[in-house]
Amino acid sequence: MSKKILITSALPYVNNVPHLGNIIGCVLSADVFARFARAKYGKENVLYVCGSDEHGTATENKAKEEGVSPQELCDKYFAIHKDIYEWFSISFDIFGRTSKENHAVMTRDLFLQVVKNGFVVEEEVTQPFCTTCNTFLADRFIEGTCPFCGYEEARGDQCDNCGKLLSPSELLNPHCKADGTTPEFRKTKHLFLKLDELQPQLKLWVDSQSKEGFWTQNAIRTTNAWFKEGLKKRAITRDLKWGITLPKDVFDGRYKDKVFYVWFDAPIGYISITEQLLGDAWKKWWLKEEGDVALYQFMGKDNIPFHSIIFPATLMAAGNKHNLVYHLNATEYLNYEHTKFSKSRGVGVFGDDARKTGIPADVFRYVLCYYRPEHADSQFTWKNLQERLNNELVANFGNFVNRVLTFLTRFFDGTVDSIDEDSLESDTALRIVNWRAEIDLYLQLLDKVRLREALQQFMKLSSLGNTFFQDAMPWKTKDSYPEKAKQDLTILVNFVKDLAILIEPFMPATSENIFSQLNWSVKDLVDVGELSVQNHHVGKPKILFSKIDDETIDALREKFSGTQNVQNAKKNKKQEDKEGKKTDVKKEDRKADIKEEGQKKQKKLFASDLDLRVGEIVAVKKHPNAEKLFIETITFGSGEESQIVSGLVGYYKPEELVGKHIIVVRNLKPAKLRGEWSYGMLLAAEDDKGTVALILAPDAKPGSQVLPKEETKEPKKQISIDDFFRLHFLLQKGEIFLEGSELLVDESKLVADKGLMNGKIR
Repeated sequence: MSKKILITSALPYVNNVPHLGNIIGCVLSADVFARFARAKYGKENVLYVCGSDEHGTATENKAKEEGVSPQELCDKYFAIHKDIYEWFSISFDIFGRTSKENHAVMTRDLFLQVVKNGFVVEEEVTQPFCTTCNTFLADRFIEGTCPFCGYEEARGDQCDNCGKLLSPSELLNPHCKADGTTPEFRKTKHLFLKLDELQPQLKLWVDSQSKEGFWTQNAIRTTNAWFKEGLKKRAITRDLKWGITLPKDVFDGRYKDKVFYVWFDAPIGYISITEQLLGDAWKKWWLKEEGDVALYQFMGKDNIPFHSIIFPATLMAAGNKHNLVYHLNATEYLNYEHTKFSKSRGVGVFGDDARKTGIPADVFRYVLCYYRPEHADSQFTWKNLQERLNNELVANFGNFVNRVLTFLTRFFDGTVDSIDEDSLESDTALRIVNWRAEIDLYLQLLDKVRLREALQQFMKLSSLGNTFFQDAMPWKTKDSYPEKAKQDLTILVNFVKDLAILIEPFMPATSENIFSQLNWSVKDLVDVGELSVQNHHVGKPKILFSKIDDETIDALREKFSGTQNVQNAKKNKKQEDKEGKKTDVKKEDRKADIKEEGQKKQKKLFASDLDLRVGEIVAVKKHPNAEKLFIETITFGSGEESQIVSGLVGYYKPEELVGKHIIVVRNLKPAKLRGEWSYGMLLAAEDDKGTVALILAPDAKPGSQVLPKEETKEPKKQISIDDFFRLHFLLQKGEIFLEGSELLVDESKLVADKGLMNGKIR
């Protein structure tokens, strides 16, 4: 692998405010790796490029909504994005813009090379035209029912439910997203990139590069799915005003009034933004002939095809002179408290909200990286943030740093002595050997961009430091054996120094804080593991982190739940009605209003409302439309069978599931998941290490009812998934609790599979 590293994160649209899911999916993940790469390879050998994606229908429509020009809208949100990323300490070498003139010039130049090489064709197509808006509709602005899975909110380019790629004409009951009217389908001409002709060379490259560059599994799966379906010609022009216009003389000037489709010009932004920073020196990073560069690209899973297929295909079609992606890193989705982020409904934490909480940016960085959705969708919850902050940052990491420096200051005037490593006792020497081995593992994980595992490994290192301090007992040896106490504290101070260096990619402000307390300026990665802090006087110790209490967490959960937003909307509406004004309430706000009213009418859900039954798995098969899902056939005795769709792929093999007596929520409303009905949900537990284990009743008969202790059996009504998530399950010391009451079946205890003793049940 080259030691010259070029890093990009997917260019964010600047027509909205990024939320925590956006931040961890792209810019924060890339930032952690960029900081590590600079420490390992040197700042001059690493370049981290990002910027704003400013063109397209989404921007044009948002500008109309806000009553400004597209350029004014982009200026506004560019500043918002830049400010948010600065608060999160994202260390871009440049955060540029695709609205700059050099980007238009470079896009046209690449396009002309693609045309010259014969990979652009002109074709007549039928597109949806909204007579109310008087415009052709971009694929993402037409919605309807997916013909494959029946999902009613599929877009004209893709169904988010089953993942199938679509065209607007394939949708059932299509309608304009802006006004809900049924569009007409009119003929028009556009230019297409011949992806079909590029597939052979593109697939050969992907097959090799995805292995060499250790692409994430979702990137490999998604890319191969495109190849399996067969690449098709893809339009690269659109009927819009806000975008990069085509060269006037191309195709006899017939396309001078059209613009490039945003997916075509946006990835080129990586190159043009590099030029905005370096001028003509951009070539040293992007052209193969200029040197060996490894390109690492970070994104959410929805951006995979643009980076694994379309952008590389464009560069190949233009002459294959550019560096193509070495490592492609894609995350799944981060959700908020088991629902989606929504700015209009006030649900979830957005970048401009985070700093208002008073919680340091480094704490958000740590929690987001800890729950980084690397293999499956994950959740940001306030309870999780509290647990990570109180139990790890405060009780483990912060405690170790403060204990060492405070003890040294109080009893040895903050001074560490010199140390001869060769004269150390065998037990102490072995601790140092183990410490260095654990550091090596941490660095290997970061090198392979396994960020979540690396963070967990870091906390293991901190725990080792705490254990050493506890075993050394300096509070005793300071009086009976002061030289031994000084020696141990010198080693421990060097462990603190190592942690300050190692945590910098994840928590840069915390790293700087520790170095300030150490009164130490050497922060080189090559110094990690060395006992370099000797004959030195440390600075004044300070608390690194403060705990957050339940009351604060409850207040934050309420603040970002959408309730306040709905209440404000009602208040404003009453005031406007009083003044005789018409209220223009957004569609999403109306939905939230109705939802809240409905929730108020519902009685509180209790543990007794759940119908939990023992079921035996008799058959398991893979879901035909989703690689991460199983379809299980469950029997409840007396010939009663049912089907459940579960996300156990990767945690169990099909043959491991058959015969298990599991616990099923029987009165959950049926749900269609990727085209297959699921009649209930099985219970499983997950611990902090990510181990997932089923909740079992090994000796109970199928059909037996599982009840909270001292509860009587009674008929249950159907409940929604939202109702279910309001209940609290827990696996603690091998026992299963629901709302604080132990669950039993025929007076017998339930157990967790795989010997799991503690965890959350979902």
